[in-house]
Amino acid sequence: MMNVIPYEKSVALLADAFREILSVEKVAVKDAYGLISARDVFAVGSIPPFARSTVDGYALSYRDASAASPSVPSLLTLKGEVRMGEVNALSLESGECCYVPTGGMLPAGADSVLMIEDAEVLNGEVYVSRALRKGENVLDRGADVKEGDAVLRSGCRISSAVIGVLLSIGITTIDVFKPLTYYVVSTGDELVSPYDECPLGKIRDTNTSILVSELSKIGTVSGSVLVRDDYPALQEAVRHALSCADVVILSGGSSVGKSDFTSDLFREFGSILFGGVAVKPGKPTLAACAKGKLLVGLPGHPMAAYASCRLILVRALFKACGSDLPAPIVCRASKNFPGGKGRTAVIPVKLRNSPEYTGAEPLFYQSGMLSVISSADGFVLLPDHAEGVDKDAPVEVYLI
Repeated sequence: MMNVIPYEKSVALLADAFREILSVEKVAVKDAYGLISARDVFAVGSIPPFARSTVDGYALSYRDASAASPSVPSLLTLKGEVRMGEVNALSLESGECCYVPTGGMLPAGADSVLMIEDAEVLNGEVYVSRALRKGENVLDRGADVKEGDAVLRSGCRISSAVIGVLLSIGITTIDVFKPLTYYVVSTGDELVSPYDECPLGKIRDTNTSILVSELSKIGTVSGSVLVRDDYPALQEAVRHALSCADVVILSGGSSVGKSDFTSDLFREFGSILFGGVAVKPGKPTLAACAKGKLLVGLPGHPMAAYASCRLILVRALFKACGSDLPAPIVCRASKNFPGGKGRTAVIPVKLRNSPEYTGAEPLFYQSGMLSVISSADGFVLLPDHAEGVDKDAPVEVYLI
């Protein structure tokens, strides 16, 4: 009989185990896309570093145009122009303005910019035919990022936009959690390589490719192997995998049955963290610590293997780094959702957009079905105490 633990506890235990093997390294910001920050990062300067114009136009004091109108325009003396990329030494007095290009530094004495389309220039004078607001068409110093602001928090995944912000304030290296290496062992006498002939009674191995693709998003897959249900062969495969990876994933062989070697293998190489999870699908998921490495056993059915990988293993890794899966989106149930009857229910859904809301339609399946993964847009997680979700009720969807 399999002793199972609650879903959230499995994630917490595995997150603690990940924390024991994670390390921090410094990388170039330009190479940090998709990695997870290991430290808070604070701005060492302001963006922009000076007040600048957001349009091509004429820099002036808004007070000099406060009474301007088409019938009674204000008349300002054109003093000169601002050049891009140069420190502006101009200083405007009352009644003066100067030309400034988009992005140009505002001169002293100016607080607003009149768009060039709204100005008339004649004999060195600028006619302003409308009143300006203070700060109009101006981006003040520090309007984007102020010196000392937190531009990145520990635990955040680094996006291309974050890379741009960091480089714009002169930060070129960053501390991140070093990506782990993974090795996938798929087991089953019934499995053949998807590249080989598949005689009657056999099935093509898909779990290896599914898991390798998913794990490649969070680290490096150092290898994979397909092994028959033979204990010595599995021993050798796991021993080799532990020699070249931080985390070894064994897919299949973890349910209750005569060929289920995973728990015995894990005890041989390490100590069991948990031997089953109260989640549907994914009950046979188990994990163990092995001398600074991790062993994770996933179910053999593709749908269950994928869900357990993403919602237990990947989520635990993110939590160990102070993060989590991307926040779920709130949708409306298109149909009634069944509960898990004492287990956390993982329900794949298809999203349907309408003008009023986004509907989440549950995709019903049997455990051996594979096509549901490719059809799903995300998952709904119903806690073990939930009896289900009524049609039209709000549901949170974790996007795939």
